[in-house]
Amino acid sequence: MNLLAVPCIKAVLRSRLYPAVFEWITAATLAALLLWTLFGPNNGCQNFGMALIWTIWWPLLPLSFLLLGRFWCAVCPFAWVTDRVRQAVGVELPVPPALRRYGAWTIAGLFILVTYIDQIWSFDRDTRRTGYLLLAILAAAVFFGAFFERRTFCRHVCFLGAFAANYSRAGILEIRADQDRCHECSTQACYRGSSDNPGCPVFLFPPQVEDSGTCQLCANCVKDCPHDAIRLTLRAPASELWSVREPRPADAVLAAIVAGAVLLEHFVMLPGWNGLVVASGAWLGVDPYVNFRLVFSALVTLFLVTPLAALALAAWCSQGLAGHASRAEFKRNFSWFGYALVPLALAGHLAYGLGRLLMWSRTLPYAAAATVGWFPPNQGGAWMSQSHTLRLESMVMLLGGAVSFDVAFRIVRKQRWRAFWVGLPHFLCLVSLLAANLHAVV
Repeated sequence: MNLLAVPCIKAVLRSRLYPAVFEWITAATLAALLLWTLFGPNNGCQNFGMALIWTIWWPLLPLSFLLLGRFWCAVCPFAWVTDRVRQAVGVELPVPPALRRYGAWTIAGLFILVTYIDQIWSFDRDTRRTGYLLLAILAAAVFFGAFFERRTFCRHVCFLGAFAANYSRAGILEIRADQDRCHECSTQACYRGSSDNPGCPVFLFPPQVEDSGTCQLCANCVKDCPHDAIRLTLRAPASELWSVREPRPADAVLAAIVAGAVLLEHFVMLPGWNGLVVASGAWLGVDPYVNFRLVFSALVTLFLVTPLAALALAAWCSQGLAGHASRAEFKRNFSWFGYALVPLALAGHLAYGLGRLLMWSRTLPYAAAATVGWFPPNQGGAWMSQSHTLRLESMVMLLGGAVSFDVAFRIVRKQRWRAFWVGLPHFLCLVSLLAANLHAVV
């Protein structure tokens, strides 16, 4: 079903108020968050900005990618700042060829760096550091808006694009162009823009779009297209993951790293985490309390690299079972099955966010009052017992694991390999990651 055939949806997306209204709201919220985190109470429980970011926005972000694709990117305040700076003082330089060619690797590298810094500095537990993180992202958005064309920052630099690209491919929304109508068009207004509206901010040409990992659902192409060739449709979750025409190694690496980051988030919350830190310090031959950052860095590296190493090992074994032992076949096998990790990583992120929402969100009114200097009795608490929350998290993880298995099986069938033997190493890899996540959750 083409959702743009529904008059009210089409009217909203073609309106000048979309996504402008949402952008103004998120921009105002960003300004408030900067004030709260940089000048408000330096206590996460008493700062409304901290509660809003880490208890509401961060847990709901992956859910938005699943249900609405990269809608968040359409209304993101940093994207709005980039546009405003570019319109005011922008030099409009073209994207550097190296950044255009290696943008996916750049985003993956920045995601790893920010994940590492987050685990070392604990942004979600330190108000000022959260404010500094927001300022750093804002500075990067201003810089790229001032010097480069369109939304270069969003397309090739923003580390949140790591989550957005992966999870949106598993989402239920896609925007595509009707090829028959596009053949009759000579304006290419969907890319270049029209006299009334700019073109695609992330350099996409809709008739060639086959991937939901980049489109930001800004609806510029809907407004610009003179032939109503753009379609916004619903689809089965994760259906894009097994139908990618040209799988990319960078996507597979990113999927594995995200899976490791989510697993790390779960393990840090375990009661036995401190024991693991002590044991790691003993293994490294250092005092974990004196050299905490060194030990913690080693653990972060281990968690981020393990799923990547498991995927590489599974690809190596799989190509051997298929009887095609070559570098090209390994790269192809590795890239394809990397997409099967996405539903499991998404489920882990959703389960982690669900725990935060159900256990912490009732403290929001107290945090709001404390931010302005009033400290009423904290009536906050969990919405349900911890045991029930853990059951829900486990159910989410099992569902994500089932979808990952389905994606892996469909990839095997699509490639016309011997399904069981060729896919077996990857199925074992998925079982291991699912078991580790369930252990952390339960």
